[in-house]
Amino acid sequence: MRDADLTLAPMRLAIAPPPKLAGVVRYFHIECHSPGAVLVPATPCPMVTFFIRGGSRFAGADGRERIHSAPFVTGPLTSHFPAVWEAGTTFASAVIDAGAFGRLFDVAPGELRDAVVPLADAAPDWPGIPALEEQLRGGKDSGTWVAHLSDWLLRRLDQREAGLRRGVQPFSLPPLMLALPTEEIAARFGISVRQLERRVMASYGQSMRDSRRMMRYIRALSRMIATPLRHGGLTRLAVDCGYHDQAHMVRDFVQYTGLAPKALMDSAADPAGALRLLRYDDASRPIVTREDY
Repeated sequence: MRDADLTLAPMRLAIAPPPKLAGVVRYFHIECHSPGAVLVPATPCPMVTFFIRGGSRFAGADGRERIHSAPFVTGPLTSHFPAVWEAGTTFASAVIDAGAFGRLFDVAPGELRDAVVPLADAAPDWPGIPALEEQLRGGKDSGTWVAHLSDWLLRRLDQREAGLRRGVQPFSLPPLMLALPTEEIAARFGISVRQLERRVMASYGQSMRDSRRMMRYIRALSRMIATPLRHGGLTRLAVDCGYHDQAHMVRDFVQYTGLAPKALMDSAADPAGALRLLRYDDASRPIVTREDY
């Protein structure tokens, strides 16, 4: 059975959530023994991260670099994010489906956009954070870590769902609907365009325009990770993913990852490089690259 173990060499896994968390957690990301500089690409998905060993150094809002080892949450990242992981760093992240953030948190994802916020600050009412940290640090493999994190999230989800049934439900937009004109989407929900824009911003932390832009980028990146590009493949990929042309796609990739598509994948081929987060084993790859954006 494939697994990450604290006694093994560096390893990265993506693990699908249990059925009850489907539609809320996209997947669990496990990073084991992965020190050094890393570049986190832009993503529409918020994340909740617990360190099992080590920590991460990155610059805060004041520009000063600090070591972070406490649980934290990020909203959508609209640009690449550099960090340095300490020796022995191992962590488990729950990657939250874009638009599902409100099912777990009261804070709007827009308030966490491009930010790393201690979980205790973003969710002060969440019980059991120290107990979960202890459980995770006492575990020895990814199966145990994911089980503990899943149980904790399910308890939180059950508590939130009970409250949400009595209040306003988070706005959820089927990702493929983003391909439709804004006016048509608003008509399908029976609301005005202005109301639609407000609800999308509240649930996704981005405007409709920016959500569409990121959807194209994520779709293209997922296909690049899933299948190596052949000669001339970038032009076809750009058209298939909704770009006007290859130059249009290159501009977005530079914004979101810091590199043009081909240079990005060349850099990702280095297992110890800063873009190693784009490298997954054969079992993990379909979980990360499934297309429902």
